[in-house]
Amino acid sequence: MDQIDCKILTFLQEDADIPGKAIAEAVGLSTSAVERRISKLKQSGLIERIVAIVNPKAVDRTLSVLVELEIENEYRHSLEQFQRWINQAPEVQSCWYVTGDMDFILLVAVRNLDEYNAFIDRLMTDQKELVRKYKSLISLKTVKHGMTLSVTYDEN
Repeated sequence: MDQIDCKILTFLQEDADIPGKAIAEAVGLSTSAVERRISKLKQSGLIERIVAIVNPKAVDRTLSVLVELEIENEYRHSLEQFQRWINQAPEVQSCWYVTGDMDFILLVAVRNLDEYNAFIDRLMTDQKELVRKYKSLISLKTVKHGMTLSVTYDEN
């Protein structure tokens, strides 16, 4: 990855729908050269996927809750079972396995408290042998929301 790839990645992170021609003009390459580079970035795994970011208000998912979970044990099969369950839960936007007092942190997006309670009821029923306790942190306001990473070129 070189400096031009870094610039291309920066443009795509801001707007993945930006025309190749606009990127080409900004980085000083032909459109076809930029498209080849983007293809290589995808093939190499630097670009995992290109997605649309949906406005939560537009789909009535305005309640965001961070859920801290402590589990009973961290046996491999238990963790895998839990992760499979989380991957099937449409309310869960993100899940992190973390250090500290809790084991997992979930970002849950729902319509309202009733929908959140239904999610927690399902979690505590389906995973009752594994989840020891949970703590809910309800978001009052989103201060920053993004998926962009700082991309720099290191010559070394």
